[in-house]
Amino acid sequence: MPFLYELKLAPMTDPAEPSYTFVQQLVPAGTLVGANQPLATLTDGTMEYHLPAPEQGLLAEWLVQHGDTLENGDTLARIVAEGDPHPVPAATPYRLG
Repeated sequence: MPFLYELKLAPMTDPAEPSYTFVQQLVPAGTLVGANQPLATLTDGTMEYHLPAPEQGLLAEWLVQHGDTLENGDTLARIVAEGDPHPVPAATPYRLG
């Protein structure tokens, strides 16, 4: 049975870290994505980061656009996954390079 979950930004480890800015969707809505597949590029003003999918599924909808400022726990997209509903961890951006 499919279930819908929200792709959320994991809280930053250091509260003094700057917020992220959404730079680019790497995958359009309507695309099947794999677990850990990079879905978007974010920046903190100095470096760029990829945001991975925590689960495999269908990226149903983007809720952010280029230039949006993102804070801890913000929802970026909705993904439909197969199986029984269960908690899905927030996505942690990882630095490129």
